[in-house]
Amino acid sequence: MRTPRQSRRITPRTGRLVSPPTRPLRRPGPPPSLLHEFERAGLLDGLSGPDRSARMGVLNTLIEDGASIDDLRGAARGDRLAHLLLDHALSPKGRYSIDDIARKVGVTVDDARRWFRAIGRGASADGTFYDDGDLDLARGLEQYRDLGLDESAIFAAARVLGRNLWTVAGAADSLLQERLEATREHPEVALRYAVEMRRIVDFEAQILAHLIATALRHQLRSDAVGIAGDSNLTVRGAQEVGVCFADLVGFTLLGEQAEPADLGRVAERLDRVATDLVSPPVRLVKTIGDAVMMVSPDPNALAHVALDLVQAARAEGLPQLRAGIAWGTAVPSAGDWFGRPVAMAGRVVTVAPSQEVVVTGEFYDELDSDEFWGEPAGSHRLEGIEAPQKLFGIGRRSVA
Repeated sequence: MRTPRQSRRITPRTGRLVSPPTRPLRRPGPPPSLLHEFERAGLLDGLSGPDRSARMGVLNTLIEDGASIDDLRGAARGDRLAHLLLDHALSPKGRYSIDDIARKVGVTVDDARRWFRAIGRGASADGTFYDDGDLDLARGLEQYRDLGLDESAIFAAARVLGRNLWTVAGAADSLLQERLEATREHPEVALRYAVEMRRIVDFEAQILAHLIATALRHQLRSDAVGIAGDSNLTVRGAQEVGVCFADLVGFTLLGEQAEPADLGRVAERLDRVATDLVSPPVRLVKTIGDAVMMVSPDPNALAHVALDLVQAARAEGLPQLRAGIAWGTAVPSAGDWFGRPVAMAGRVVTVAPSQEVVVTGEFYDELDSDEFWGEPAGSHRLEGIEAPQKLFGIGRRSVA
């Protein structure tokens, strides 16, 4: 049993949408040696008849997609087989670095990275994070240019898509989660939902289809992180990092008063200022309209960049900037990040005053007190966070 991938692809130069040949569904029936592995790992315990056959079909599908027995054992313990199945069903193939993408498409690395950030797709400077869908996504930039469209208009349109993409994915994820919660004991049902999701994204052009699938896959992984935490499971690649969101205060009001072209120029200037300031160990993950997201395993470096960004925005004549930072365990994926500190930082920035950097208590405890001062910013109830959070405003100590 396998979800057929029916997403259409845009040919590099003509832009014509073509559909790949239909791939047959895989049938249950792993070889005896693999069946023995499933039994020894306890993946078929308590199942018989049709339920056992259906479970073998799910497990065999995941193995053929590259999952290991350890992956399956961990997912089964955390009731995450359905999540894992959907993750694989929505994952395109191919492994590329940002340099590979730029070389194959014929754009500069800076353009590829800027394009991915503008459209809401995380851009990374190292590692092999990208797939065949991303390759086509980068080709979309060249196709727009071949049409002779204005460069700033191309990126302005991309930012609109990027800013709204996660709302669409979140709505789709909410629909899926109710079903997944009700069918944890029968993950094979997720195959049907995977097929339906593929039909939904196929209504759009290839670029939009890929982005929706990617965002939904990340959302499902975030859900899996929560389940893993509840069952004392570990998630591969998880690490302690600081996450910072910085956004322009009053950008929504500005959008009601300014022309679309003016808004695009403001967002472009914010992207440029952030790109100029950020350097390792701080990484600029993405820009989405009026906001930027940064991460770093070094809390002091991240605090310096956040403070510099607030000052630079003021010097650039941009609308006032504010930043929120959280610390905790997050997981990298395809140049993006997900986990509790990502959600927390997104909430903290909404209560930060203009031209200030506000951090959680966990992040404040990680800072070097010889370099930074902090003052209580009150206890806040943040949307989606159960317990009130003690926050701190921070600044740099004067150098003697």
